[in-house]
This record gives sequence, structure tokens and C-alpha cells, in this order.
Amino acid sequence: INAGLFRFPDVSKTQIVFTYSNDLWIVSKDGGKASKLSSPQGVESYPKFSPDGKTIAFSANYDGNYDIYTLPSEGGVSFRITYHGMSDRMVDWYPDGQSLLFASKRESEKERFNKFFKISATGGIAEKLPLAYAEFGSFSGNGKQLALTFQTQIGRTWKRYRGGNVADIHIFNLLDNSSENISKNNDAGDEFPMWYMNNLYFISDRGTEKRMNLWYYDLLTARFIQLTNFTDNDIHY
Repeated sequence: INAGLFRFPDVSKTQIVFTYSNDLWIVSKDGGKASKLSSPQGVESYPKFSPDGKTIAFSANYDGNYDIYTLPSEGGVSFRITYHGMSDRMVDWYPDGQSLLFASKRESEKERFNKFFKISATGGIAEKLPLAYAEFGSFSGNGKQLALTFQTQIGRTWKRYRGGNVADIHIFNLLDNSSENISKNNDAGDEFPMWYMNNLYFISDRGTEKRMNLWYYDLLTARFIQLTNFTDNDIHY
């Protein structure tokens, strides 16, 4: 029995895609029966809808190495985007729907940290972004800024980490290469930034619960607001 959990959800205007039992599934935002989009040998993870909702990009290890693939949201045959020997993790679509953002150790000097790369949604040569290292991120609506974490504890086995590798969320300006750390003066981990209009949503173990809960940062007022307050169980991410 494959006991893989519901993980890595992403939403379009009408649908939700997620990973369950290491396969991709899709369901209407109104609820109902979920349909399986993939069932080959291998693990599909980190699915992301294109801006128009017609295509899903994701990571999969079909050939023993994690690469980026795309798949029509209505189902069909997957199309391979990357072919490098190092693992590639899907991060986000560019707002114009023409390119993908992914994280990879392919140019990491000691293979300890990922860097961000841009590649056409039809494949081709990847272009490294001007960041020393990066893990997860989300574009602003106009594509001029990127909310990202330079490091992460996602996938680690410990909880309530308060060390030097804690994840902070930075807002990086793609026009002038400047950045701002919005998590400053906080020792908790802020992970999975998701940019929507004037808010940055993320999960964090800040707060009295010291559990992974949903928060958002209001970009207009520079305020942090907690949305959930789980105390006994962490959010599965």
C-alpha cells in the first residue's frame, strides 16, 4: 500500500492540483471527485498551474533523476523540459506563461544549495538568475519582483528549528537586483511564500504554538497576520 499523503497543492481559477500517493490528481475548486492525471513509475511533486490554468508543470523522477515536465491540465502525455544530470525542482511559472522557474544544484559549488534558473515552457537552454542560492519562490503579478527563501528546512525531520539555516522570506527586485528581508528580527522559519495581489502567504512556526501555521504579510501595511492556529498537528507541506 502506498501511504503517500496529500501534498503540494496548487490552484487555478477553477481547479486544484495536488500530489497523492506520489501521483498527480486534479479536482474542481467546488469539490467533487478527484481525477488522477498521472500513474507512471516514479514520484510527481511540486505541480504548478500555468497562469491560464491549461498546463501543469511539475518535477518527476521517471528516469532516476528529478527533472521538470509539463502536462495538460485535462490530461495527456507529459513533456520533458529539463535533461540535466542534477535534480531540478519546479518552483513557479513566470506570469506571462512563457517560462518556468526551477531550483537546481546544477551550478552549486559544493552541491549543498539550490540556485534559481529560468527556462522556456517548451524546453531549451536554462538561464541562471542573479542569486547566489535560492530554494522556493513566487512572482508578483507583474513579474517584476520575486518573494523567495534563500535556504529552507522543508524536507527535514526536525521541528521548531531556531538555528542559522532558518528560512527567511526576501523580496527580490528583478529590475535592479535589490532585496529586502521581510522576516527580519524573527527566529522562526518562514517557508513556501505565495504571492497574491498585495499579500504574501506562507507557512511559519512563529507564534505561541511554534507549529507550522498559515500566515500572510500585508505588503501595504507591513503587518504579519496569522490565519490558522494549529497546536497539536503541523500542516502537511
